[in-house]
Amino acid sequence: MQVKLILAAGVSLMVCFATIAVWLDRPASRKAAADSAGSVVDASRPQATTDATAGAIYSARFTDLEGREHILGEWQHKLVLINFWATWCAPCKEEMPMLAKLQENYASHGLKVIGIAADSRLNVANFAKLLPNSYLLIPEEAGAIEFSRRLGNRLGLLPFTIVIKPGGEVIFTRLGRVTEAEMIELIDKNIQK
Repeated sequence: MQVKLILAAGVSLMVCFATIAVWLDRPASRKAAADSAGSVVDASRPQATTDATAGAIYSARFTDLEGREHILGEWQHKLVLINFWATWCAPCKEEMPMLAKLQENYASHGLKVIGIAADSRLNVANFAKLLPNSYLLIPEEAGAIEFSRRLGNRLGLLPFTIVIKPGGEVIFTRLGRVTEAEMIELIDKNIQK
């Protein structure tokens, strides 16, 4: 009898936590539901970001695999696509060839693709040897998830992609895989031609 009571209490607690998580991550409207699926951000409604001002975005500092320090402000005059990923994340790895292709095709038009890894420098370096790509990889084991949360990744999951217009306006966020077609459409609408 006591085991059933403990089991029932545990299930009730799990349901309660799940309800709270769903409530915290709920879309405010149908348009917000589309946004959470990855459409263009609706600037008229509050976002889940806590620190997504242009200054906060562009002041972020990272060190790449070669040991060079970068500040995101280096690319403030470009369309910047930031993809948060990890070497252990299967959907993340599936996106990488497409992201490399976007960097190759649109770099001369002002696109900068950056992969910020929630992984160790060693893991990212070993991964880069196996799957070379044409965009900047930044290992940021300690801070990647927190930075992604500041940019709207409320759940801290991967992959998470964000696109920032020149000047710092966030125009796209997506938790989960992105497709080449939707990225090309977004880039074509916002790239310098």
